[in-house]
Parts: sequence; structure tokens; C-alpha cells
Amino acid sequence: MMSLPLLLLATVAGLLALAFWWLRPILQSMAAELAATPQRTREVTPGLADPDCGIGIALMASAADGGGGSAPAKPKRKKPTGPDRRQFLRNAWLASWGGVAGAFGLSALGFIWPRLGGGFGAVINLGSVDTVLGQIADGGGRLEYPAGRLYMVAYDASKDSDGVYAELNGESPAMAIYQKCVHLGCRVPWCETSKWFECPCHGSRYNRWGEYQFGPAPRGLDRFPTEVRDGNIFVNTGQVVTGPTRTTQALGEPAAGPNCNG
Repeated sequence: MMSLPLLLLATVAGLLALAFWWLRPILQSMAAELAATPQRTREVTPGLADPDCGIGIALMASAADGGGGSAPAKPKRKKPTGPDRRQFLRNAWLASWGGVAGAFGLSALGFIWPRLGGGFGAVINLGSVDTVLGQIADGGGRLEYPAGRLYMVAYDASKDSDGVYAELNGESPAMAIYQKCVHLGCRVPWCETSKWFECPCHGSRYNRWGEYQFGPAPRGLDRFPTEVRDGNIFVNTGQVVTGPTRTTQALGEPAAGPNCNG
């Protein structure tokens, strides 16, 4: 079965090809009409430029208009060289639909591009287990991955006696937490002193495992499934798992120091 990103990419390619197929006849018609438009030239009658032939010029002009003293002939109506109204409306209609198809294709491409490039919405390979744990330790207790909008924190299954996060993390020794506050959607930064996640917008606080501790947030931080394959840690940021309830306190660790948001 074709995956969703590939299916969307194929749809975008099809829409762009259809838009090109619509616009090609219009462009060809416009080019042909421009090429067929006659160039206006000025005819010069030999001898009429002689300054001594003023009377002759007047007589010849009168004869060309009908001779003698007859009334001048009506000017000929010029045949329009551009497209008629019906053709213009048809071309405009096709061009507008081509623009709509192109805009939709670009929007769809912009939607699936992060998935194809390994950003938010994709399954991200963070590297080997040892590398990820080392980066968490170097970061003071968390690894920040902005492209995936996530934090990685160390997960010790022995502290999760009820197995609250066992299924979510599998064999992974690290837990993936969504950076978005579940209150009103602010990005929640890491507090270096308390070793908690503390939202600066409305004061919500979450412990190192993203469990609710304080503030107006209705639950703990949402998270992403992780798994270990071939010694590497993979995080599926395309699947957001609802965070634990307020009363869930599997970690049971107090703040390590002063809070950052008051």
C-alpha cells in the first residue's frame, strides 16, 4: 500500500501536470496570434515628395478618393486581430482553474514537505541509544529537537512501577515529549534550576516526564511513541498521544531547585 506522503506527492504532481495541460493551448494560441498580427507599413508614392508638385498631389489625392469633386469614400473598417470575446472568456476560465490547481498543489506540497524532510509529522531517527542518552545528559536532563517539536528525556522503567508509559516507550530508555503546552498551545521551555518544563504564558508546570504539577493545564504534556530499531531510537511525531491525567504521578520527583516562572 502506498504511504500517505507518497500518495500526496503523486496527487500534487498530477495536479501540476493537469494545470500545464490546460495552460499550454492558451499559451500556444496567444503566441500564434502575435505571430500572425500584420505589421503596419507606410506606403510612399514615388514623386509625391517633389515640392514643385503641390497641385499634382492634390489632384491625384482627389482622384484616388473617387475623382472630381465627389465626396470622399468611407474609411474601411479594420478587422480585429485579437481573440474574440468568447475565446477570451474561455482562456480566462481555463487560466483561473489552472491557477487554483497550482495553488492547491503548492499548498499540498508545503504540507507534506516536513514529512519528506524528517521534520514534525515524520518518523525521526535520532541516532543510536548511547548518542541520545549522552545528549540528554549533556543538556542537563533533556535533549531538545526543534525540527520535531519535541524533548527527549531519560526514561527509567524501574521508576514506572505501574507501567504507565511502558507501551508508549517500548524498549526505549528515552521518552519523547511534545513541546506544546496543553493549556493554550504555548511552547514550554525547560527550566535549568527546577529540571521541570515550565510554561511562561500562564504558569503551568510539568515534571521531567511531562506530568502535571501546577497551573491551569488540564493534564500532563502530550507525547510521541518511541521505539528502538537496529540500535537507534525512532520517534513518530505523526502520532500525538494525549498526556496523562493530572493525578498521574509515576515519576514522583519534586523540583530540583527554584522555579523559572515564579
